[in-house]
Amino acid sequence: MKGLYRVMPPIAPDYGGACEVLYELGGLVLIHDASGCTVNYVHFDEPRFGEMPSNVFCSGLTEIEAVMGDDEIVIGKAVKAAEMLKPAFIAFIGSSVPMVVGTDFKGIARLCEDRTGVPCFGFDTNGLRYYTDGASKAMLAVIKRFCEKREAETEEKNDAINLLGLIPMNYGTLAETAKVKALFKNVRSSLGFDTVLSDVRKMAGASKNVVVSAAGLASAEYMKKEYGIPYEVGVPYTREFFEGSEVCDAFALDKKDRILVIGEGVDASSLAGAIGGAASLDMFSKYPGATYRTSDEAEIAEIGQGFDVIIADPGLKELFKQKTFLSRPTVSVSGGIDPNKKF
Repeated sequence: MKGLYRVMPPIAPDYGGACEVLYELGGLVLIHDASGCTVNYVHFDEPRFGEMPSNVFCSGLTEIEAVMGDDEIVIGKAVKAAEMLKPAFIAFIGSSVPMVVGTDFKGIARLCEDRTGVPCFGFDTNGLRYYTDGASKAMLAVIKRFCEKREAETEEKNDAINLLGLIPMNYGTLAETAKVKALFKNVRSSLGFDTVLSDVRKMAGASKNVVVSAAGLASAEYMKKEYGIPYEVGVPYTREFFEGSEVCDAFALDKKDRILVIGEGVDASSLAGAIGGAASLDMFSKYPGATYRTSDEAEIAEIGQGFDVIIADPGLKELFKQKTFLSRPTVSVSGGIDPNKKF
């Protein structure tokens, strides 16, 4: 049955991706739900929550509020919170129940901004799409709202770059996320990780954007059109980057072995290219640079049968019992169920 998951764990949803991009920017993030979606995000999908608290709240949506569609309640809560916290912006994040009743998040955001004078965003996330979708929407919205026009810069500063799509859900730990950032020199901003709002305001002054996950593609296209900033796609992985992990073994395999890297499209394709001769499968975003693109469990298993070695999150291991399986954990897949999880 197409779309049935028997083995794979639930993938991080779009509202989690939107929250990750906004997490460090000093705003008020309000997930409109009855608490279940918020709990899933902060406990399973957000590695920073334990050591770097942020203003991420649940609206506490009740059954009668959902049935009656009373948007004034969530707006009132946001207004009161904004009066106390003085956030740089307010973001209303959708979940599954508001989707069912047709909540107008952009309308709510406009009303709240009129009332508070604080910049407001409304995202129609619903928990049915993957985290890359929500992250892409949030990233583009923030850049459109806060990125300032390019100012004259000295030649010395003009070699700065922006990393687009660097979010912790793509990787297994925060340390690995930081390690990816360290592969690049003179990073002006990496929206979604280790970047504050003042960095976002200066993004248009960079000479180049580098897209490290498909979540950053829409923003890269926008900044190319709006500011004339060129972009490239990919992560410059090497064998040394994976030293001490199972993935490192793939670089020593005989080139006759067929290797398939499964994961986020840009990341998987970058790793496949670094290994040399490997193929990539994008589970989330239909990234055109990947060899294969599907999120269907049966199709993933079928494609994998044509390969000798599989590199993927351990949540997929049961699909490939007869294959050599090299584990590469990611928060987006097994962050909430991996017993060895260490954010």
